[in-house]
Amino acid sequence: MNKYMLELDEIGKQIVKNNFSAAFNAVKWQVKRTWRVAPTVSGRAVDTKKIKDIQLSKCCKYKIAENIISLQNDGWYSKESLQKRMLLDQYLLQENLGANNILWPMSVVESGTEKVLGGVKVRLQLPEELLLELYKSKFEQLKIDYIGFRNQVYMKILQQFANYRWLLTYLTGATPFGEGANASPVRSQSECCSIPVLKAADQVDYRSLQSYLQNSQYRQTRKTDGVTVASSFENEVEMLQKGIHYLEIPHLDLDPFAITGIRPEILDLLEALAAFFIATPGIRNEEMAATLQKNRQLNQQIAHENPFSATECQLQAQKTLNKLQRFVQAVGLGELEQSLDKAIALSKAPTETPSAKLLRGHAGRPMTTSAQQLAVRNGTSNESLLDHSELRILDDNSRLVLCAAFKLGVSYSVVSSQDKLIKVGNTMLECGIQTEDSSAVMQKVWSNRQLSKKIAAAAGYTVPTQWNVSQKSEIAKVYQEVKGAAIAIKNNRTSGTHVFRVPPTQKLFAQTVKQYLTLAAPCLVEQVVTGAPYTALLVGGKVVSLVERIPQNIVGNGRSTIKQLIQNKENERKKLGRCFDFGEIQKKSLAEQGRTLTDVLPRGVQLYLRYDASTKTGADYLEVRAETDVSYLQRLEELAGLLKMSSGSLDVLISNIYQPLASDAEKGQFVFLNAHAFPQLSKHQHTLLKETQAIAESIVKNAVSLK
Repeated sequence: MNKYMLELDEIGKQIVKNNFSAAFNAVKWQVKRTWRVAPTVSGRAVDTKKIKDIQLSKCCKYKIAENIISLQNDGWYSKESLQKRMLLDQYLLQENLGANNILWPMSVVESGTEKVLGGVKVRLQLPEELLLELYKSKFEQLKIDYIGFRNQVYMKILQQFANYRWLLTYLTGATPFGEGANASPVRSQSECCSIPVLKAADQVDYRSLQSYLQNSQYRQTRKTDGVTVASSFENEVEMLQKGIHYLEIPHLDLDPFAITGIRPEILDLLEALAAFFIATPGIRNEEMAATLQKNRQLNQQIAHENPFSATECQLQAQKTLNKLQRFVQAVGLGELEQSLDKAIALSKAPTETPSAKLLRGHAGRPMTTSAQQLAVRNGTSNESLLDHSELRILDDNSRLVLCAAFKLGVSYSVVSSQDKLIKVGNTMLECGIQTEDSSAVMQKVWSNRQLSKKIAAAAGYTVPTQWNVSQKSEIAKVYQEVKGAAIAIKNNRTSGTHVFRVPPTQKLFAQTVKQYLTLAAPCLVEQVVTGAPYTALLVGGKVVSLVERIPQNIVGNGRSTIKQLIQNKENERKKLGRCFDFGEIQKKSLAEQGRTLTDVLPRGVQLYLRYDASTKTGADYLEVRAETDVSYLQRLEELAGLLKMSSGSLDVLISNIYQPLASDAEKGQFVFLNAHAFPQLSKHQHTLLKETQAIAESIVKNAVSLK
């Protein structure tokens, strides 16, 4: 320790002596981020309906009158978990705000006032284990009360954060102008305080928690000193007897260049500062008022200075950060060094601080124009949030259900992205639909196409005539039985189907069967049955959606070539996260119909690119539940009950959804095809001719028993 020439106080010596520094990794965090919501297109109105549709919750709050929305962690998190949670919450918020709303990337100071719209609030909670160990190692022997000791530690940190607020203002200031102002730019308009507010703060006594709370003006120091101590008690005076719960930094400017509004290295800096302030000598009581007043004035100078000018604190900032760097090296907090290197680099280059970068990008244009461009970039880059978070490997179903949980104000979390497990309320969901109550045995039955049909047929349900091909030597024999018939070829377990409406040749039949035949599962050959294909989605044993599956197709407009129409539809599908592939099957289908890619398709003419509408074939989906005769919905729910399927989907053929199902004539009316434990929710959520359906919301409500 001597080689670093760092002075430690008694607490610091105990930390080093007993190797307590690792406990700082257990610091817990809460972050609240607030943005102004703005329209995607400048000059238009905010789509407030999208905001109002979001239920208020512990996680999300908003004020419609001011178009302000906030995200706050619903608990205490480690730093790593906090980063993941902030990305998750922000992704879900932006998805629910829709395409016409964006989050304004900057804090905004209202014209003519000190009111700040938008910003970041950070709460930091010291590890209880660290405080207890420190107390037992030395201070219990001195007959000091534990709550009193604990409060003293928090007050020591509070004093020093107030003393060094100027450093955070320099590194994070990002409000060069007030709203609508044309004055000279400053580093942080949000930190600029009036003289009466500063004078009120000068009257607050920081020497102890009791003296701090005695003067009601201590609330003013939230603005001037940017830090306070707090608890979950309704009456803050209770902290004297029951203890301070956490340290709070009430406001930092939103960082318009950080994807979450705050850079990860700022959290690292706060952790390093907290550790440093605990372990090194604090401010002497007799010097407290004068020292804080002096640095309060320094903070104001830095807040008011032009971001491009030589800063008042450059040498002082470098000296402080270098000392901090030596400290983390000495006490074994080396994981913070990289972030401190970035802070040191900023102390040497004032023009790279957030306000200066904003002004440089401003380039003579109105600041609102620059901010609008940043907001649109951030608002349309939910893909970036995916890339930076665990959501990138989470399945689409789970993301849809998480979005619905956020909207409904229901608690949620990602349990395991790799295992496709999320939690909604107290219910675990796999792939966004199956709960822990689902039978693993029955899921195996559903995935076995042949077995599920066998169970249905035994109960009197109509199923297609089928042949089983387990090995290549059986192909010729099966072909002789299906020769001349329209058939569908599929694997017994995996998705995907090849439909031949025109009977295939023996050679083509053999080639296709070999594509679907695997060692793990046989190939099924089914006779094509007349009727339109439908998929029913069940949640809690009830049909919540019934979609007609329309095979991959395009519709002409009289101007575009077939190739252009395919490209246009492919782009539309990408926005929905769905495929619209064009391969050999589609090329062959075009050739059979006498079409080429350069043909211009007449207006209104529908051209099918393939004839099956199984999963991932580019099919369209038309919601028909509301117009389907109730007898089919009842029959579907009965079939689900037979298969012991509470949630999942069923593929069926129905000859006429408007004609009631007659039990004595069911053979041609209702045919069971397949059961799926993990259906693709998006094909029920986004359908033709309808706005987005609340399918995922149905799953959330079922999971938490909401009506």
